[in-house]
Amino acid sequence: MTKLSILYDAQCSFCLRCRQWLGEQRTFFRLDFVPFQCPELVAQFEGIESFRSNGQLLVVADDGAVYQGSNAFIMLLYALRDYREWAARLATPSIVPLAARCFDLLSSPGRKRISEWLSRLGDGELIEVLRSQAPPGCVEAVPEAKGGRVAGEPNLKFSGHDKEFNKD
Repeated sequence: MTKLSILYDAQCSFCLRCRQWLGEQRTFFRLDFVPFQCPELVAQFEGIESFRSNGQLLVVADDGAVYQGSNAFIMLLYALRDYREWAARLATPSIVPLAARCFDLLSSPGRKRISEWLSRLGDGELIEVLRSQAPPGCVEAVPEAKGGRVAGEPNLKFSGHDKEFNKD
């Protein structure tokens, strides 16, 4: 994998903030940002209509895997040099449903201190903190979605096409 395409809502303030933050990060892969409002979207990503529900963020790998919901946020952290450890931690089944909330915290202003503080918490404490956070606006009512394999990291994989991102 050499490239991830991030399909986002250019009218959503959370998506725009995440796009800006992601663009400032050091990455393992090239990140291409494509707004849902782009007229060429459907032609560029054949079959993407079946994944575009509720305007939620989508991540499409150059190998054809599509990630949405919590899996998309985990995949984005996996692509970042300074946040790959967070991707592995969020891949824990009990934390997966809270990945968008964690991504929101990690990408927020003052993020370096927030990241350091969160990293010192045990999983139970982290879950409590994340559950106390309101979900980001555009993912508030979006159910978890199907995923695919994460290339380049043999100890991380999705379990089939269900909604859990599991560690071996």
